[in-house]
Amino acid sequence: MFTTGQKVVCINDQFEPWVYDLYRALPKKGRAYTIRSISVGRSNPKFSVNDDAELKLTDAEFDILVLLKELQNPEDPHSSVKQELGFRSERFAPLEEDSEEVEDEAEELIGAGAATKGW
Repeated sequence: MFTTGQKVVCINDQFEPWVYDLYRALPKKGRAYTIRSISVGRSNPKFSVNDDAELKLTDAEFDILVLLKELQNPEDPHSSVKQELGFRSERFAPLEEDSEEVEDEAEELIGAGAATKGW
């Protein structure tokens, strides 16, 4: 499972056509993102049209959803709980950072040569 602040990479950017009507921003396969929030939500919704020609959510599966720091979306219009539309966690994998990159970042944070002993 992921943690807030963790870097992830999108491994699945194939969406159902209705998703493009609800979301403003979608992740792209191969791009890195930062987990902003993790929550329980719904996925794979089933819709029906009522007598007034309104689209209604009739069924959905429970799922673990993530919000991404780099992407902002509107609230779920089919939820009584006001929450931003999220993405199924299985669309992402932990970002494997190159060990050389991690060393470079550590050097930037503590300063070059800070790890050498001076006594």
